[in-house]
Amino acid sequence: MSQNALSIITRIKSAERPALETLLDVIGNDIDGTAGNHYIRFAELTTIHFACWVVLRSAPDTDAPSRSYPDTLVLETNFDGDLDPHLDELIARGGAALDAIYAFCEDWPAGGTANPVAVKQYLKSHSVPTPAFYIGCPGHTLGNIRNAIAVREELETFLDAEDRIQPLSSLSPGQVRQKLLEYLRQGAKTLPEISPETLADQTKRSGRNVMLTILILILALPLLILLLPLLLLYYIVLRMHETQDASKPIPPPLPIDPRLFGKEDYCVQNHLTTLVEVKPGAFRLYTLKFILAAINLLAKTIFITGQLGGIPTIHFARWILMDNDRRLLFFSNYDGSWASYLGDFVDKANYGLTAVWSNTDRFPPANNLAFGGAQHIEAFKQWSREHNVYAAVWYSAYPNETLRNLKNDIQIRDRIASPDLSEAEVVALLQLL
Repeated sequence: MSQNALSIITRIKSAERPALETLLDVIGNDIDGTAGNHYIRFAELTTIHFACWVVLRSAPDTDAPSRSYPDTLVLETNFDGDLDPHLDELIARGGAALDAIYAFCEDWPAGGTANPVAVKQYLKSHSVPTPAFYIGCPGHTLGNIRNAIAVREELETFLDAEDRIQPLSSLSPGQVRQKLLEYLRQGAKTLPEISPETLADQTKRSGRNVMLTILILILALPLLILLLPLLLLYYIVLRMHETQDASKPIPPPLPIDPRLFGKEDYCVQNHLTTLVEVKPGAFRLYTLKFILAAINLLAKTIFITGQLGGIPTIHFARWILMDNDRRLLFFSNYDGSWASYLGDFVDKANYGLTAVWSNTDRFPPANNLAFGGAQHIEAFKQWSREHNVYAAVWYSAYPNETLRNLKNDIQIRDRIASPDLSEAEVVALLQLL
């Protein structure tokens, strides 16, 4: 079963934004639903890995100052399976939240979730496509991940108890593994649910796809040679745009929403929402769309082992275009602090990210599409802060698990009972415990 992304964008009724933000704070400040939030218990939703509600406050359109972007509400979910079952569960188990929240939005169906068919159609009609979507643990459902966590925790508890009876240091790795196998066969409360595609299988598939990509590029060389005049023309136009952008005066800094700092670092994971305007003109827009399509393809074929461009901390990430392709919205659910995350961007993925965001306003000057930009570290961090959006409601189904820990748990669960493990592989697995 695959994971998917849902992005629902709705317009907030005139003058209703403050009341909606108050409601979202009530929900977001009690995400477990144990105090003031009686609207939704996210933990009861069986397919959602991450979710958030974000209010995008009205702002002027810098390309056309006479018009403005309205107050907007965005729902982001990362979920397992098909869209229809996901929406059915969201309506059935989160109906009170949907009714309360979307009553502040335009065109919410009369009667709300008492008419689930109309609500489902409303949510579908306001959903937008995802041009680029990355998954840190592709193919691993929420149930599969929770099973891996539970198996690892139970095995650790068992080994701790065994160590008190007889120090495990006195046993060989093979003897310790044998104890674990006997426990799994006879006394384990949580039985391992082996992944349909293991991490080792995904690594092999990624390697095959890399070789296939290289082969395709080699076979495409004659076509690339034929396209050289067009590519040269594109490059000339690109450099003209970049030269023009670099000649513009540095704009004054934008205000940073102080609410951002209250929602960071209260667990090992964090959430990032970045909203920027696309630079005017078809050239920048279609360059951006091409880069997003390339990232999406790489995310589905090459970056399937838990690293996006070398960054090993991203659980889910997506880019979406909105407001008739005039604005670009980025969501990311990641491990560690905002500063370390931005540092990873600069150190490991600055070329790809610069290729994306150099097509948006106020981004640090780039050259040759992928250079400069995010390499201007302080300017990049300032740009990011200025364009970060406060998410009043943010939910993680496993908030205290890093992506690295999840991969370790999955590897332990999938391989501990494998009959063809070498002694070195047994030692490596036991070290993960």
